[in-house]
Amino acid sequence: MNENQKQDCETKAFERMAKRIKKNYPKQKFIITADALYCTSPMICICKQNKWKYIFNLNDRLRTVFKDFNDYIECFNDCSIENYFLDNNYKYKNHKFNIIKFTESKKKKTTNFHYITDLKVTNNNIKKIVCLGRNRWKIENQGFYSQKHRTFDITHLNSRNDTALKNHYFFIQFAHTIRQLLEKGNKSIKLLDLKIKEVSYILLSNLTSTISDLNNLETNFQLRFDT
Repeated sequence: MNENQKQDCETKAFERMAKRIKKNYPKQKFIITADALYCTSPMICICKQNKWKYIFNLNDRLRTVFKDFNDYIECFNDCSIENYFLDNNYKYKNHKFNIIKFTESKKKKTTNFHYITDLKVTNNNIKKIVCLGRNRWKIENQGFYSQKHRTFDITHLNSRNDTALKNHYFFIQFAHTIRQLLEKGNKSIKLLDLKIKEVSYILLSNLTSTISDLNNLETNFQLRFDT
């Protein structure tokens, strides 16, 4: 495997991308939402240098901060809303940020979500900020995870050509969007309560089993064959 084929580190890629984003959108304001991999001093510095706000997941990757917060929050909480916990102006190295914990109980299961952010957090906006943080989690676990491990298999190398790889990835996004629209927007599909693979099978079956009469199509089109 040559150097161009090696998979790059995600945070290193973000460092390069941040420079391009700042160059192309120098005055645009951003809120960077990311998982715990970004919850480090270098990533915080990039956001501060570019005057971007951030919401990062917090776990024991920052072990001292994580433990310190959970010990402290049992006695002192800057938020008065049930199931929400807040420590304002926490100091870590040369940084100052706010730490949030949200406890969710569903079907007798309790899950804790932790975030650090440099956004101003109050009782009035803490739910909205947690929602922003959780949307990032949903993109990863309900979007990319589905594309990687269920029916789309984007973890497999489909081509060694860069353009072909990009085209394949874009088609996957189109297909995933269409399937979600069908799955979430079609009443018949909702009533059948089909699994994701079953929805994909129905789409595939209809697309491959129906033969269109090209002579009756009321549109202009071209057929091109690549040999």
